[in-house]
Amino acid sequence: MNVEDPKVVDVAIVGFGPTGATLASLLGREGLTTVVVEREPEIHTLPRAVHFDHEVMRTFQALGLARKILPITGPVRGYEFRNARGQLLMSIDVQGQIASQGWRPDYMFHQPSLERVLRDDAVGRDSVSVRLGRELVGLDEDDRGVTLTLRDVGDGRTRTLRARYVVGCDGAASPTREIAGLEIEDLAFDEPWLVVDATVEGSVAELSLPEMPLQLCDPQRPTTFIPVAGPYIRWEFMLLPGEGEEMKDRVRELVAAWVDPDAIRVIRSAVYRFHALVGERWRTRRVLLAGDAVHQMPPFLGQGMCAGMRDAANLAWKLALVLRGESDALLDTYQQERAPHVRQVIGIAVEMGRIICTLDPQVAAARDAQMIDGAGQPGGGGAMRLPGLQQGFLAPEPRHPLTGSLAVQAQVRGVDGSEALLDDHVGPGFALLWNGPPAPLSEKARLALARLGARQVSILAAGSAVENLPGSADVVVEDVEGSYERWFHTNEAAAVLVRPDFAVYGATTEAKEMSAMLEALVYRLASD
Repeated sequence: MNVEDPKVVDVAIVGFGPTGATLASLLGREGLTTVVVEREPEIHTLPRAVHFDHEVMRTFQALGLARKILPITGPVRGYEFRNARGQLLMSIDVQGQIASQGWRPDYMFHQPSLERVLRDDAVGRDSVSVRLGRELVGLDEDDRGVTLTLRDVGDGRTRTLRARYVVGCDGAASPTREIAGLEIEDLAFDEPWLVVDATVEGSVAELSLPEMPLQLCDPQRPTTFIPVAGPYIRWEFMLLPGEGEEMKDRVRELVAAWVDPDAIRVIRSAVYRFHALVGERWRTRRVLLAGDAVHQMPPFLGQGMCAGMRDAANLAWKLALVLRGESDALLDTYQQERAPHVRQVIGIAVEMGRIICTLDPQVAAARDAQMIDGAGQPGGGGAMRLPGLQQGFLAPEPRHPLTGSLAVQAQVRGVDGSEALLDDHVGPGFALLWNGPPAPLSEKARLALARLGARQVSILAAGSAVENLPGSADVVVEDVEGSYERWFHTNEAAAVLVRPDFAVYGATTEAKEMSAMLEALVYRLASD
């Protein structure tokens, strides 16, 4: 047995998919020594996930990747639900909209292309290294760290790697989860579907295929069609009782109802079981799980990969604080925050799945009538609103209404006259947003900001002279669109403390109250 690396690294990540790669970049940005271990020597060449939302794009923006990723995505114009007769049951129109995180509400993408961008960024970080072709076969945890035993998939030799923390981002079959003995709970949703990925020559419109995602709620065979990005398209066909793997041989028959099979090139057909699962425990002392390793959900909301990205964004800054000396108990808030959120999103996806997967014609007819005549009447619109955080590393009671929600991001103008989204002016990390000039803070409050590495940001009303503002703000910007003025006013907030994952730690209605919040936060960091 050889030692893979004689020194102890801060974090070992098992799995180099989108969640693992994003986490590696976030940790690398913090300067943490990080080793990524991946069994496969190359990127999987076939698409799996196809959707991410504006919150995930904000994370990519924070890593400086948004402009590289935009060309390999397609912004979603909207969604349609139709019944077997082609009647419109529900439509969601998001064309041209900018969501609360500063980006289009939803994007479709080709996963291998996205993974290449994410991997290249992670590998380019000075403190990140990658071990491809290595599989995890053992974990030995103690009070100081974890010894990983890795096997080379080529020659079978084993090596050890020592890390202070381990994060398993190694998918649904997660060896990390199995070796660590972490259980996963079945939420009682299990439906088999045939997923067909294909490419087209020319455009989707030329083949008279739908130009936006379509859910065909047909009790004879519920089907999803997705124009992904570029030449890529996808069908998902629900399998009926008694059907199984043999349906992969009937792809031409299934797609013929939509398009001439000779006009497309099928690049993959696979039978998947759409599960609803969530981990009972997300960590031991020094081993944590993220992404599909700790939760899986039906794809009806397109939130599977998004959930993994939220895990990475939530966990990275907490690991950074702990590795710099804050209490290890801060990592307990990872599951406290993410597990309820994931369960809520899974619940919404399962409920939507039960509606879509209806096979009884009478039940389907009643559903159709209700969706057409009731709350789901066509013409609805807007980005989907997901729940905020309810517990964890948040300001204590009594809480401001913004606590646990996502801070908005909009266009602002800096002192140099440039206009950009707020995060591009502020940079990553904690940010204390002031509605106007910053108020004086106590010495302990200023020490708290320094301990967090937080920046004070003064957001001035449109038309203000940002160049001439006196005071102690690190960043001064003008709210050119009035978005922040509305946000502060609607929520009666004078100051808002935003975490690195864009969640609001807490807010105050009076500027003078912020010192007390910051002082209490320091005591909490020391005791959690």
